[in-house]
Amino acid sequence: MKRTRTVAIVGAGASGLVCAKTLLDDGFDVTLFDQQKELGGIWCEQSAYANLHSQQPGGTFEFSDLFSGEEFAPWQNVHNYLQKYADLFHITDRIHFRTRVLSVSKEDLKNESTPWIIKTENENGEERTHEFHLVVVASGLYSHPHLPTYPGQNKFAGLIVPPSAVKSHDQVRNKRVVIVGQGKCATDMAVIAGHHARSCHMVFRKAHWMIPRRIVHNLLPARMLFTRIFATPFVPLPNGSYSKIFRLLHKNYPKLFTTMIEIISNDIMSIHGTDLTEDGVFIPQHSFRSQENISMIPTDFLSLKHNGRIIGKLDTIKEIVDATTIRLNSGEDLQADMIILATGFIRSFPFFSPEHVEMLGLSHPADNTELNLYRRVLPVGIPNIAFIGFTGSAGNLMVAEVASHWISEYFLKRLRLPQTAQQMHEEINSNRLFVRSIFRRNEYDYRYYWLASMEIYLNDMGINLYRTNNWISEYFGVYSPQRLKGLHEERKIIAETGHAPRRFYFKFQPDWQLDYLFPSMIFEPAMKLSPPYQEQFYSYSFVVPPPSKLYGPHTAFYLFAGQLESKTAGIVIKQDGQLFQILTSKQYWQSNKIPMPLTTNETTIELYIRDGDKVGPTYTIHVQRVTV
Repeated sequence: MKRTRTVAIVGAGASGLVCAKTLLDDGFDVTLFDQQKELGGIWCEQSAYANLHSQQPGGTFEFSDLFSGEEFAPWQNVHNYLQKYADLFHITDRIHFRTRVLSVSKEDLKNESTPWIIKTENENGEERTHEFHLVVVASGLYSHPHLPTYPGQNKFAGLIVPPSAVKSHDQVRNKRVVIVGQGKCATDMAVIAGHHARSCHMVFRKAHWMIPRRIVHNLLPARMLFTRIFATPFVPLPNGSYSKIFRLLHKNYPKLFTTMIEIISNDIMSIHGTDLTEDGVFIPQHSFRSQENISMIPTDFLSLKHNGRIIGKLDTIKEIVDATTIRLNSGEDLQADMIILATGFIRSFPFFSPEHVEMLGLSHPADNTELNLYRRVLPVGIPNIAFIGFTGSAGNLMVAEVASHWISEYFLKRLRLPQTAQQMHEEINSNRLFVRSIFRRNEYDYRYYWLASMEIYLNDMGINLYRTNNWISEYFGVYSPQRLKGLHEERKIIAETGHAPRRFYFKFQPDWQLDYLFPSMIFEPAMKLSPPYQEQFYSYSFVVPPPSKLYGPHTAFYLFAGQLESKTAGIVIKQDGQLFQILTSKQYWQSNKIPMPLTTNETTIELYIRDGDKVGPTYTIHVQRVTV
């Protein structure tokens, strides 16, 4: 009997959780370690600052098998979503909370048969040693704040803190606050200080782009930025999965795409209006194409700035003169009782020894860690270890989900990698040079290259890049995580047959509106057969968790038939072994919604499906809250 391979995941943030779920689905035995008392990474009480919220529009900041739909969600809601996800897929019980990873090592890093040894310490100071076949590092991009120091800092009488130390509005109330930086954390802090502090100054070297919540003359929601068509104007990513025509157009007609980006830029600035630009301080000093930083503008930022409650200074701190005086390089003095350093983060891996850090390709220029990883995941020449969550881009949860499948394929030894280490290093270097030339940032900052990052992984796995069934929705529809649903099944089919499942791309058939999606309940008999489809029965059985763990006690169950053209299908539904309903062919295709009340306990649902059409139907399970 083949022994189940064990995996240790360092970190129980969003990336660690989705990777755990994917690996569990593929039969791995997964254990997670996190030094905090609860899961979520930055989306938990210990790490989150007051008023922290996601920057993602509705339906783009979630995983494919658990619907949320909330946009610009406060950190508490994001944490609750991740907790629900972990509970639903039985991940929570596998997490060792309040457990610090002291070391991750092995006798010979390059020996594939040598196990990884992980030493941990719990909150009581007790140390333990664990042994695993595989390791995933998911400690995140935002674990360690970068805190610069200034001459004379010891003279300052107030607090000098990162944003994560600001837990309530009372901490800034009636204080003179100076915020260093102009990224997301800085603008969030400025809104808090603008409302509650005595004064608020933002000090930054360069103004960055801030995206409004509505675009195209305020007519469209910002989620339209997450479309394939919006990704078109940007320079192709090295090693990206682009068509030859796409690369040819960018090469021969660069001015066309530059003009498109200028239109986007002008639209953004016109929406902000003079409230942002009147003093000239917050006008970005670089093209939208080469943005060094980008954030979704917080609610009230423009009005607070217009009313003088937020004042920007295009400058840097030279020194701290005395207990309350900060001197800028321009010679201007600011009075402050509190300095908030929203100056970014550094990547640190203290659980690796210096020798192993070098072997893993984690170099240390300028007191930071540079990740020399193939596909931003694999150390070159070191087997059985992967990194996840180290691609900074919009749509980072979707990127992490696809990367999780890529990692699982690698651990299953089904992924085709370059034949030599040199080829891997060439790609790493070309990506680093590209990112630095475009964004003047570190190698992990991919900004608006969320789609290209995902499609590199999808292409490596042989999975279809086009995820809908018609070109209109493919290019102009919001690229939501629902497009990634079924990746596990697609990977399985590719492994068994060597071919990706067929997609009827040019047939116009709109996708279902998944407003109340029950997780992981899509059944596609068509994907399990080769044409022509024969009339036969398909049997499925699954367990519905207690409703209270999903959407509260007042919940109802629905079966939706996703292929209304299937007029020969019949469905028999059983609930907990008892016959619930039989649908004849006519009932099935004329009425596609069947309410089924859930009990307060777990419910086992059995479907017996007959289908004899030339197109196999898709059956999707929905859960919707009802009044009882």
